[in-house]
Amino acid sequence: MTFFIIVLLLIGSNSLYRRFIPVLGLAHMDIDNFSDEKTILLDVRGYLQAHKKPINGSYNIPLPYIKRNLRELEGKPVCIIGSDMLDVTISARFLKSKGVKVAGYYIEDNKYSKQETCRDRREIHGIH
Repeated sequence: MTFFIIVLLLIGSNSLYRRFIPVLGLAHMDIDNFSDEKTILLDVRGYLQAHKKPINGSYNIPLPYIKRNLRELEGKPVCIIGSDMLDVTISARFLKSKGVKVAGYYIEDNKYSKQETCRDRREIHGIH
């Protein structure tokens, strides 16, 4: 019984590590002044998020489709663009395991850019 619990804890801790612990060596990059022509800007956000707020020069492959479209990266270094750090961590770990050089990351966070209070939302919808 104790052996079974230890094995479950090891499996659980491995999945938590791969998902939530940031990848060492990744640098935050400013894509507004990005001028490296050799590095691919890889946008791992979903199609809808990437369409609503596109980033010029980026190549959009959502996170669930990276494995399927891996050969399109052609072994060039990539800069990962994600909506949060979880997207960046998962995609960076996968790409590094496949031999792709990950130069850095950028987080395009538009979730909290226009927050409204509850009262404002009620007034918008006609509830007073």
